Amino acid sequence: AAHGPLQEFASITDVFETAGRLTNVELPERRGDVLESALEPSPTPPKLIAVVVWDGVGRNVLRRHPNAWPQLKRLEEKGTSYLGATVGSSPSITPATHSSLGTGSFPNEHGVTAIEYRTAGGDVRGAFAQKDPRDLTLTTIADEIDLALGNEPKVGMLAWKSWHLGMLGHGSATPEGDTDSLALINTHGSITGNEQYFSTPRGLTSLEGNLEKRAEELDREDGTRDGDWLGHDIRAMHDNPAWIRYQRDLMLAMLETEDFGTDATPDLFFTNFKVTDIVSHQYSMDSREEREVLAAQDAALGDLVAWLESNVGDFVVIVTADHGNTPPPERTNAWPILQGQLQEDIDAYFDVPRGRSLVLQTTAAGPFLDKAFMEKWGVSEEDIAQFLNGYTLRDNWKDERVPARYENRAREKIFSAAWPSDDMPKVMSCAFGQPQPPEDIDA
Repeated sequence: AAHGPLQEFASITDVFETAGRLTNVELPERRGDVLESALEPSPTPPKLIAVVVWDGVGRNVLRRHPNAWPQLKRLEEKGTSYLGATVGSSPSITPATHSSLGTGSFPNEHGVTAIEYRTAGGDVRGAFAQKDPRDLTLTTIADEIDLALGNEPKVGMLAWKSWHLGMLGHGSATPEGDTDSLALINTHGSITGNEQYFSTPRGLTSLEGNLEKRAEELDREDGTRDGDWLGHDIRAMHDNPAWIRYQRDLMLAMLETEDFGTDATPDLFFTNFKVTDIVSHQYSMDSREEREVLAAQDAALGDLVAWLESNVGDFVVIVTADHGNTPPPERTNAWPILQGQLQEDIDAYFDVPRGRSLVLQTTAAGPFLDKAFMEKWGVSEEDIAQFLNGYTLRDNWKDERVPARYENRAREKIFSAAWPSDDMPKVMSCAFGQPQPPEDIDA
């Protein structure tokens, strides 16, 4: 339906129920709702639903670069866009949010809580390690619709890492499921998959040389063949428009060679464009680099829609982000926590021997503690929480003086509060008067 931009609230979990309505498949009741404003009556399901995730491109990134996304703007005006959309959980991080999109539920239910997390056995490891979809404890849109329609739909995903598996699903790991198409672009541009549960589109390997072609094209665009893009080595990192154009080539080839949208049975295609997220981490969301890759992803979106209009006709495109991005500290005066320094300071405070650490791993979601070594060293979670509650901005900076704009804030505490996870019921009781949040609060 063409409603243009709406101020209505929406959650990433709403994609699940909305896809069920579009395909006339009754899905399990989850946390999301049907996005009624985006739908219009139709006697038949669309031939293809394409879900496109622009990694890290929340509204704050779009507002920062308002002229870089004309194709998305056109789709917003011709279709329906939810300006109040939210991820709905914290941390808003890639594997967790893609899994929320796929399952229609939040991390406390689908089980993928972050990039790295602690398993039930106490180990810390990455989500979807070895491209195994079984970290996800709930079925996805694709799992459910595929089974409901007798495995007739074509289902596939093209993405950068296994982190995005949560929006695709389990393939043949689902009882009675089939091997959906999975194409992951590795660091060197070659295509990989997981033949145990998925099928790898064979036709894409012939396009692997396109990455070099796209790199050469990008190199020539500034008038000098020097291997650089905005002062960066084009071939060194997944951080420039050449990678986006290469993914565009792969995406259109996968749709065509795998026969998506060629019959009346609704098919499902998922893709994640990762470059905007990588660039925002490397150069900040305010950078020219971010504007350029955002424009390249927008052009790829336009190419996708043009291909669908010419080859499918009856389709739905869902475009979303998995999270926004953090403005650079130069603009916000926020303090970016130096995790390596934090780990050093924890170990120094508790006089840990050189070569050992109370921290197993630092991550975007915070540090994971080495509980076995803590017990041996006589340090409790309460001890570390007490240290963190007194940890200041000055403590987190190695040099004698903090940067000039922070001089008046040197004694400012970095953390609002820190406590052991076992104390969560006490914290909830303090906040809500009961060990669990009230039912009308999603937490």
